[in-house]
Amino acid sequence: DLRMAFFKHMETLSQSFFQKYKTGDLMSRATNDLNAVRMAVGPGMLIGLDALFYFFLIPPIVIYLSPKLALYTFLPLPLMPYFAYKIKNVIDKRFRRVQEQFSNISEKAQENISGIRVVKGFNMSNQEERTFSRLCKDFVKKNLSLVIPQSLLGPVFEYITYMGIIILLLVGGNMVLEGTITLGTLIAFQRYISKMVWPMTAVGWCLSLFQRGKASMKRVDEIMDISPEIVSSKSAIKNIQPTGRIEFNDVSFRYNKNEDFTLRNINLKINPGQKVAITGSVGCGKTTLVNLIPRILPAEHNKILLDDIDINKIDIKELRRHIGFVSQDTFLFSEKIKNNISFGNPELSDERKVIEFADISMISKEIDDLPGGYDSYLGERGINLSGGQKQRISIARALAINPRILILDDCLSGVDARTEEVIIKNISTEANGRTLIVVTHRIPAITEFDLIVVMQEGRIVEKGTHQQLSERGGIYKSLYEKEVIKENLETK
Repeated sequence: DLRMAFFKHMETLSQSFFQKYKTGDLMSRATNDLNAVRMAVGPGMLIGLDALFYFFLIPPIVIYLSPKLALYTFLPLPLMPYFAYKIKNVIDKRFRRVQEQFSNISEKAQENISGIRVVKGFNMSNQEERTFSRLCKDFVKKNLSLVIPQSLLGPVFEYITYMGIIILLLVGGNMVLEGTITLGTLIAFQRYISKMVWPMTAVGWCLSLFQRGKASMKRVDEIMDISPEIVSSKSAIKNIQPTGRIEFNDVSFRYNKNEDFTLRNINLKINPGQKVAITGSVGCGKTTLVNLIPRILPAEHNKILLDDIDINKIDIKELRRHIGFVSQDTFLFSEKIKNNISFGNPELSDERKVIEFADISMISKEIDDLPGGYDSYLGERGINLSGGQKQRISIARALAINPRILILDDCLSGVDARTEEVIIKNISTEANGRTLIVVTHRIPAITEFDLIVVMQEGRIVEKGTHQQLSERGGIYKSLYEKEVIKENLETK
């Protein structure tokens, strides 16, 4: 099934792919384009085979009846490949433009539905309606430009057949008068040739379908031909029991070859069960660093080790099975809350465990206040929840897989500082030897951590405990003092 293969392939592609291709474009390829391919290989193929049956059956019969008359009757046939070649190229180009415009419409609709709060909040509904209307009008124009060549194929082939019938009647009538053939032969000949009208029309229709399918298949192949950046080798280790020790050895990283390095010469050792905080100014590379651990981003060989094993030698699914990752961009499914929490662990049927993880994440009370409790359904991307509520449910979801390593990437920005401290304390208490890595800007929440890493411009500039870094009087101390002053002002 091509649709399933397309979906499976997209699941293997890396983060950079989804940054390049828009959601609406991918949805258009997965639906509209694949439907065009289905029409080409389904009805198009069946009707084409039916037409071929007539092509193979009738010509030998009429040639047997009168080779000379058959030659005259088939004289217009060479016009068919000429017109087919001319028209099919036009259909291919114009149908591709139609599909691309449909992708634009799908993307605009998806953006407006997802961002409806922003659209309404800025009172831009009318503006967005005008933009969408313009896209739809362009879509209609491009469709109309496709209709003309598409509707020509069938009639052109049909008229070519009628030209043959006219020649048949003129030449055949003359041959009857000359006594070369009998009237019965002419009538039989004409009946057989008349049966070619439908196959000729069908061929034109099939060619149109095939060209549409070909244009769509190019768009599908454009995605299918993209190779995943991150794959597991056949010899990848599929069964590990990590203690949670992580080591970065002179790691540098850049997103594209033409860009500057986001990370430079990172050397860091994290011991099993250690609580590590990563802080620093915006854009200093904190998120990039933690994204390398579960191989969301590709890592160089022998640069990042998990329990002395190169993470590239570990099967991706096996590696991620032991890592709970909560990103800045929180995503929830349009499902029950309890199903969102147990998403990574479908076998988690005990609701008491679900509630326990919600308790640790400080979200259980708010879930209980909902009419359906844990059976409450969420809107798309959890639109009926606040940012802080979505973040805490995401943390509960990560805890539910009981990971050996838990990474929280600045995922508590939607809660107040006090709640963040309590959640981190709860996670630390429940850890049971789990390695905890927290990316945050709120220094007071991480003062009790075993190791604090300070980053600046893609480099680690300071690391140590809170006390050690405070005594050095560097960047960390400055950040800490600013946060304390900020908290005091907010309290007042």
